[in-house]
Amino acid sequence: MTFDRVWLRVVVIAICIGVAPTLSRAGGVGFGEDDANSGDDGPSYFGFVREVDGPGVADAKVTAALKDRGALVTRTDIMGVYKIPGFGKDINPDDVAITCAKDGYVQANVQRRPRDPSDTKDPVEVECYLKRK
Repeated sequence: MTFDRVWLRVVVIAICIGVAPTLSRAGGVGFGEDDANSGDDGPSYFGFVREVDGPGVADAKVTAALKDRGALVTRTDIMGVYKIPGFGKDINPDDVAITCAKDGYVQANVQRRPRDPSDTKDPVEVECYLKRK
């Protein structure tokens, strides 16, 4: 191998090492420390969208709506997991309604897990269940 080919290999490997960790997080749902809320965000929302008594539903639409103030929409990953960032400290998490939808299904149930209301950083866990039409 010539010096140029060796140098090119070193550069390609260095780029792959630097880019691979970023690509592994692309499009996924992360729950690491880098996903922590900033001081002004309020709690985030996360959970699963599942079939009733079944597996997670991939690519389901999850909507977090705040009455008369708009909504945020996301999609579940391949396991049926979703995450939505917080709306803000001034928003009561109980005022945010989580719904889910996917073609061929109807929403059957939404279950919000209990949480400590004094913990403003603790994410709100909401499970959404779909039933096939």
